[in-house]
Amino acid sequence: MNKQTLTHSSRHPIRLGLMSPMTGVVGIYGAEINWAARVARDEINARGGILNRQMEIIIVDDGSLPGTAIPAANRLIDEYQCMAIIGNLLSNSRISVLKWVAEPKGVPLLNFSFYEGSLFSRYFFHFAALPNQQIDHMIPFMKERFGAKMFFAGNNYEWPRGSIHAAKQSLHKIGGEVVGEEYFEIGARQPVIDALLMRVERSGADVFVPYFSGIDQITLLTRFTERELKKHMAVVMGHYDEMMTSKMPESIRAGFYSSNTYFMSVDTPENKRYLEQLQQLPGVKGIWPNGNGILTNFGEGVYQCVHAFAQGLQEAGSMDTQDLIQALRTVSQQGPQGRVTMNAATQHATVNNYLSRSNADGTFTIIKAFNEIEPVIPARYQQLFSLDSIPACPININQQTKSLSEDIQHILSLVDIPVIITDKNGFILHANRQACKLFDYTGMELAGISINLLFPPNLHTQNTNNLAKFVASKKKVSHFNNQTEIMGVLKNGSLVILELCVAKYFQHDDMLLVFNIQDITARKQQEESLIKQSSTDVITGLPNRQLINKRLTNAMKRSKKTGLDVALLFVDLDNFKLINDTHGHEIGDILLKQVAERLLREIRPGDLAGRFAADEFIVICEHIDVSSIISNLAKRIVTILKKPFSIGNLQLYISASIGIAIGHGKKKTSEDLLRSADLAMYVAKQRKREGWHFYDEQLQQDINQETKIIHALRHAINNNEFFTHFQSIVSAQDGKIIGAELLLRWQIDNELIPPDIFIPLAESAGFIPEIGKWVFHEGCKTEAYWRKLWDNDAPYVSINLSIKQLNDKELLNSFFNSLHETGADPSRIVLEITETSLMMDVEANQKVLNQLSAIGLRIAVDDFGTGYSSLAHLTRLSIGVLKIDRAFILEMEQSKNMQTVIRTIISLGHSLGFKIVAEGIETQSQMEELKQLGCDYFQGYLYSKPMDMADFKEKFLACNYAAS
Repeated sequence: MNKQTLTHSSRHPIRLGLMSPMTGVVGIYGAEINWAARVARDEINARGGILNRQMEIIIVDDGSLPGTAIPAANRLIDEYQCMAIIGNLLSNSRISVLKWVAEPKGVPLLNFSFYEGSLFSRYFFHFAALPNQQIDHMIPFMKERFGAKMFFAGNNYEWPRGSIHAAKQSLHKIGGEVVGEEYFEIGARQPVIDALLMRVERSGADVFVPYFSGIDQITLLTRFTERELKKHMAVVMGHYDEMMTSKMPESIRAGFYSSNTYFMSVDTPENKRYLEQLQQLPGVKGIWPNGNGILTNFGEGVYQCVHAFAQGLQEAGSMDTQDLIQALRTVSQQGPQGRVTMNAATQHATVNNYLSRSNADGTFTIIKAFNEIEPVIPARYQQLFSLDSIPACPININQQTKSLSEDIQHILSLVDIPVIITDKNGFILHANRQACKLFDYTGMELAGISINLLFPPNLHTQNTNNLAKFVASKKKVSHFNNQTEIMGVLKNGSLVILELCVAKYFQHDDMLLVFNIQDITARKQQEESLIKQSSTDVITGLPNRQLINKRLTNAMKRSKKTGLDVALLFVDLDNFKLINDTHGHEIGDILLKQVAERLLREIRPGDLAGRFAADEFIVICEHIDVSSIISNLAKRIVTILKKPFSIGNLQLYISASIGIAIGHGKKKTSEDLLRSADLAMYVAKQRKREGWHFYDEQLQQDINQETKIIHALRHAINNNEFFTHFQSIVSAQDGKIIGAELLLRWQIDNELIPPDIFIPLAESAGFIPEIGKWVFHEGCKTEAYWRKLWDNDAPYVSINLSIKQLNDKELLNSFFNSLHETGADPSRIVLEITETSLMMDVEANQKVLNQLSAIGLRIAVDDFGTGYSSLAHLTRLSIGVLKIDRAFILEMEQSKNMQTVIRTIISLGHSLGFKIVAEGIETQSQMEELKQLGCDYFQGYLYSKPMDMADFKEKFLACNYAAS
């Protein structure tokens, strides 16, 4: 046991014991706690000590955990004869020391660490924050500033659970929502923390509230920052201070919120004086952040405890423990944080509270000072404060233990489940081997204690009352605490879930109680895991449809109060089924995971992304006051999803269609918003206009009209409603028409339907393969007809090919049959496919295009420059023509950079043997510039608009004759 004695020359010094965590999970605080004790001792002794005697502080290492804290406390009292003891930093150690040492030995325990509020004892005095002092202002502030959705997580013992319970109550009072709550054992490894943070990221939380101890908290915050989660949500804690920041690099420290009784930046005269004295101590080399001299709320709490002990003993006027206890109940003093006053009724102090934000240099800026706050025992523990303490062990307990027959004890030793026998008041007479193993005590340690000490403090009163009712009743067997499940507390403070049954047994005239215990923690964890899975998408880890609906409903309820809109983005992946069918579900699942990751990177803090169905994702956004926020988000999502996805050796391309609906709970339900966004997505998918579309009142009428168009498309071919137009493609060298792009037109009931309306509808309705075969057949007839008219001078025919057609297994046979039936020359037919469609699945498309090329057809890449292909990719395909997108041509005259881009495309294309066509030429200057850049062919309104066959023939003759 590490021991440090702080002495001051005196014949008979008064000894005060300090349990300092110099090793273990919170060992980083040992030094600053010891410094605080030394400063306080020096101040007291400089004023003449206590009762004209010097004070000596005996410091021992409590090792952070109960297993080492209990022996440390016993040493301070038994070996060093300390009048009182100060400790412990961790709640599980503090509870154990009070119940196993301080109370039985009748020694005051002064607490310096904020905690959950579970301890009420004549011998316990609390000089730090309770949840109401630390949390009740913190939670409303964070909700107001960042949002109502909070995710809680912490270590699995009483302080995190009690504090989180209080924080959740505070959040519920102000209309907030708990979107996650998880607990882990002390010393959680990085993979466990990473898995937690993945769930935090996917929760859509506005605020993350972690309650982890020491090193665990540092590890968590480090990984939180490294995973770039700061830009997604705020973090607030009751446990983040200068000592923690001193153990972190600058890149990690900044931007976290913390709420506590003290920070080094608190502006009080007492704090300035303390820091000056700290700087004079041996081993202290400057004050943080310019040195190692640090004071946290823990050290400040120790400073308060030492002074409170001195004040109390001085006012008691004697060395009598009972007089000291009475005096401690009314102490009041000024310290670095401000004034601290003990509340006599609860023996918990009125303390100050500050909300701060950490800086990169490791200091804290005070955001708000809440000043003195009176202690309020959390509802979770208020029943405890009706009892003075757990009753003392009956005097005849050892005699009762011995009276248990050897046969009973032998039988219990053979039983393979934990069994504990108590008297009728719940004092343990015997615990078998399995029970000792479960709770990690020896049989001697358990004998004579109340069984209540094996359960959390918040259950003690209820347990005592229920046990008394059972004893008085005629029942022979009952569930303890009237519940099938109950929390148990291990020796190290960790919590387990138990099934517990109690039965009466009579030995002679004495009633004994037999507790049969089963540890069901693993089973409950598995059940909780299944519950989480039921609301989580297995592939992406995002919320699934069930949780999306719940969260959307809650968001709409909140919007009634705020008056601000909720936006719903319905994101549908275009052509995902094609990739899934081509490459298999394993590749499809990986793609979905990557889509989820990209969505999470783009959404705003507090937004929720979820997977609604196979290739459908949902984004829920709250607090929307202007629609431009959402259109910008939609634009970012569309852009990020257009970029290539790398999976193994594959590079896959998809796009997204997004429907957006906006509204609030006063006018719309969550079902209304979902339905509206779905309709808007449908329109976005049809129209292909920038990838997203907002729902409006006109939309339903538009959809009804589009439904009529889709119905009419079913019969368009049979009714001979389709016809063709042609747009010239001319040679840059001599101006002759050397080809023409065949363009589909549709007229129904003497009304022309624009192709930008009916073609997307035909694609979505699945009509494109059939229409595409008709178009190709018409193109073949046209090529044969022109060649008959003009022989080798005839222009080639360029035909658009949809990505939907490439997935048609009948495509090759259909095209081959059309060529055979019409006598068309395949070398004079060019199939155009857009670059974006081509790169969606290079491997699959390469196979089909190479087959088409093998029967003599030529391949062109349309709208080149709008996708994410490379010329190297294109060399693997049987491509002979690149068509530069018209958007590049329109920008060319205004941008020298665009001229450079076009020049590069033309140069590289030529080097790979491609012919280059420039689309959308409208002015003479554009034509002349492109001619200088070396472009081969031109197409655009400068030469001709699309025209019917008769007009094209006339144009061809006039143009080629004039050119010759």
